[in-house]
Amino acid sequence: IPQVSYASTAPELSDNTRYDFFSRVVPPDTYQAQAMVDIVRAMRWNYVSTVASEGNYGESGVDAFIQKSREE
Repeated sequence: IPQVSYASTAPELSDNTRYDFFSRVVPPDTYQAQAMVDIVRAMRWNYVSTVASEGNYGESGVDAFIQKSREE
């Protein structure tokens, strides 16, 4: 059954070997996290706080942001 989601941003869903009939219409968390890191850098902030809902949806976005900020 083909599935299209407007809210599924978890990077795991990009695995075409597991979810070959899935298509998202929003970018995965890794893209959103990179945009957030770019904003933090452009504003020259040295401290930020994150707020997210408990569970894979909210926590994976924060995890992606933390990972991207450490890479930068």
